[in-house]
Amino acid sequence: MSETTLVKVSSKGLVTLPKKIRSQLGIEDGDYLSISSDKDQIIFRKAKIDVDYENPDDAWKEHTKRRLTHD
Repeated sequence: MSETTLVKVSSKGLVTLPKKIRSQLGIEDGDYLSISSDKDQIIFRKAKIDVDYENPDDAWKEHTKRRLTHD
């Protein structure tokens, strides 16, 4: 069974992923995560998206567009 860590949600809804979890999952600065919910659970997944390095701000928009049209 995995170890449970308690984190606090900020007034802006932000949470910090503990370093141990980031290291275990290979989550690095600048990575994207997708988030969903299932009953009383929040599920984070490391998102695999292609980044257009000339227009990096468009990467998330394209990922979202694909998800909305394929789910």
